[in-house]
Amino acid sequence: MPTTAWRFTGTEGADAAVLRLKQLDSQGLIDVHDVAVIRWPHYAGMPLVHEHVTEEGSAVTSFMQKFKHGTIDGSMIEAVKGDLTPGTSALVLLSTDAAVDKIAQSGFAGQGMELIRSDLSVQAQDQIRAALGKSAGTSP
Repeated sequence: MPTTAWRFTGTEGADAAVLRLKQLDSQGLIDVHDVAVIRWPHYAGMPLVHEHVTEEGSAVTSFMQKFKHGTIDGSMIEAVKGDLTPGTSALVLLSTDAAVDKIAQSGFAGQGMELIRSDLSVQAQDQIRAALGKSAGTSP
């Protein structure tokens, strides 16, 4: 399952992206398996991490979800923490079956975000960047 990490210009950008991903998942445009949100408020000495933010229900349900779906590797979260500066946030996403062009057009146009880490091929990363560039009205 591909893992991508996205940096946002503000501390709330990743939170807004999680809400939008839940909507896109319910529309069948992406299959979200796990999400971690990392934010670095100006007042904090280091980034704050919130893992598994899309899981709902009891602890047993969350535990079973980990077996049903993959989880984000801790080394990816640590690497993304190192990519942040005070006043920014990041979203680390484990997903499959993403309709990249439709997601870019309907979900993330003009969001002030950038792909900072990924285990995707270079070609797939370029496709994502191009789709986001087109949806924001800029050239890739």
